[in-house]
Amino acid sequence: MNEKRMLLLSFFVVAFLMFLLAGWYYFSQQKQAVEVVVDRNYDYVMKNDPIGQNKHAQTDYYTLVLSWSPAFCERQRQQYGDNLPTSLQYQCGLTQQFGWIVHGLWSQNKQARRVSDHPRFCQGDLPQLPQDLIERYLPEVPSAGLLQGEWEKHGACMFNNAQDYFEKIKNLYRTLKLPNYELSRTELFKWMRKNNPQLKDVYLGAARNELFICYDLNWQIMDCPSSRTGY
Repeated sequence: MNEKRMLLLSFFVVAFLMFLLAGWYYFSQQKQAVEVVVDRNYDYVMKNDPIGQNKHAQTDYYTLVLSWSPAFCERQRQQYGDNLPTSLQYQCGLTQQFGWIVHGLWSQNKQARRVSDHPRFCQGDLPQLPQDLIERYLPEVPSAGLLQGEWEKHGACMFNNAQDYFEKIKNLYRTLKLPNYELSRTELFKWMRKNNPQLKDVYLGAARNELFICYDLNWQIMDCPSSRTGY
């Protein structure tokens, strides 16, 4: 009987160690993959931005912008073929299968009639963020350049530091249930309202393959203005 118990215990110990080893190997491979595909130079230069700075515009509400990654990546493959730039490898490389990802979280002005009317670059041209900070939020925003650019253009208009901005994005994203297949705009709105009770009676926005969810200054979900505009 004791011998049987010892064998059983040995089996569980070996199985547990194999589980730990497999987990370590998986995460080390994932880490290595991130290091390979993340462009080391992902700084965003304000003077090169075609829209420019507007640090005086008032923030009246916020917009969480979600993007259907397969459609975005298909456009990139049509443009670049098999020669995707390093900046696109993590999101659109053959080993990555993202669905709905976050494009950004934007400060918005309700009187805006063009993109440049919204708050932008409120803290000016900011330095490149540490890579270890960027890597933490790649599951939600799978591009180092996009994370850096969204922080400089939009996040700095609502938070004093990038981590708080990225954490807000992550938390808002995790409150949502999202479909894992492509839908028409009408079907998408219907699906979102059915599967997210907080969106039941809310006016959502959309453009191309992107979905907009709007929040007031207290981070309560609100109707997106029908005339909203912004990037």
